Amino acid sequence: MFPHRYWFVAYEKKSGGNILMDNDTPYKSVGIGSVQITMHDGVVRTLTKVCHIPELKKNLVFVGVMDSKGFSCWVEDRVM
Repeated sequence: MFPHRYWFVAYEKKSGGNILMDNDTPYKSVGIGSVQITMHDGVVRTLTKVCHIPELKKNLVFVGVMDSKGFSCWVEDRVM
């Protein structure tokens, strides 16, 4: 989930309804698309099916989803 529309390289306006966060606050999804991110090693990866939620204050990327897609996630020189 990303708040900034300009980060999307492919985008479709699509009302996805409300998404509840852990504090039970609903956030409205207004679109879906693809976002490119640069990994620690400089490789550019494309995340697909990313929700656009303008009210978010930060990006939310789920490590478990990335792991299931074959990404390596590095934290403090350790692979998660």
